[in-house]
Amino acid sequence: MNRSSPPALACWLLQHFLPIPNRGPMLGDLIEEYAIRAESTSPSAAARWFWSQAFRSVPLMIVSSRRAGGWLTSIVIALSVYIGVASFKLAIGVMVAKLVAPGQTGHIVLNAVEFLMATAVGGCIAARIRRGATIFLALLVMFTVAILIELKLCTIPVPWWYQFGFLSLGPLAVLIAPAIIERLTLRAEGRTS
Repeated sequence: MNRSSPPALACWLLQHFLPIPNRGPMLGDLIEEYAIRAESTSPSAAARWFWSQAFRSVPLMIVSSRRAGGWLTSIVIALSVYIGVASFKLAIGVMVAKLVAPGQTGHIVLNAVEFLMATAVGGCIAARIRRGATIFLALLVMFTVAILIELKLCTIPVPWWYQFGFLSLGPLAVLIAPAIIERLTLRAEGRTS
């Protein structure tokens, strides 16, 4: 991040949640204000301000898209991707168990890798279909993990941080993976966001 570029993840969130007709002007105004603040104060103060604007804007944009009716389409897409990701995760788990036959520790490690990979792929697919669907997919992942933790379906004793990792990193993988892929794609094409 240099002085003239705001935090990439905050920009990605705004690009995905600002209404399409106003996205360019609103994001442009925020980036312009960021540049002014970065020059007059410091890049870190400007980044904090930009993040505060993103955190204030995203919930309002979710509510406004809900009122506009776009939320139902996003939920349907998120549910569809969720079912696909769950099937993908199950298939990977069965293949790994048959091919590798890991012990208890290996199973714990591989399960986490499989889960993060599946949620990241799901986030990328949901973002590709409809940008707003990723937030609903992340919520579905978080609720599912919370329910599975509460039901204590895992018979292998694991520390609390392992469960917390699933609860926090799963939804983050859904949200962050599309931003990383988009950023890498833009960099490969010679553009920046």
